[in-house]
Amino acid sequence: MKSTATATAVAEAVRVVEASAADPEVRVVRRIEVGQAIQQGDVYLHRVAEDHPRGKQIGIESVQIALGTGNGARHVAEGAVRVYAGTTLPPGVSAPDNVAASEICGPMVVADEPWTLTHPEHPHHRLPAGSYQTTYQYDAQTMRRVQD
Repeated sequence: MKSTATATAVAEAVRVVEASAADPEVRVVRRIEVGQAIQQGDVYLHRVAEDHPRGKQIGIESVQIALGTGNGARHVAEGAVRVYAGTTLPPGVSAPDNVAASEICGPMVVADEPWTLTHPEHPHHRLPAGSYQTTYQYDAQTMRRVQD
């Protein structure tokens, strides 16, 4: 006779695996100047000027800033943040000639106080208040952004 696991047991097993696979390190950035960036996996956060162009607000307090539903896409802005649709790459960043800028331009995060970029497999980043434009790593073979 076959045995089956309950949904609760399976969910608990997944949580245990996630917890053991997570990198517990928190990287604290005390100061980041406009024009500097940090990397978390295939996602980059560029410190931009407060007046950097942005689109419509898409979230508040806890927002996933990478596209996708898998574990690798769970780059989440947490804290006193507002997240807006990204409209413009940060100064000094450009897409390859044959790629639309929108392919590598992600949301913009605006934080009024220190906040955290979390991920289940990468170190978390604790960042100071400010405006941050997200960009995504680009794969020249597929001519698309990289996805964890």
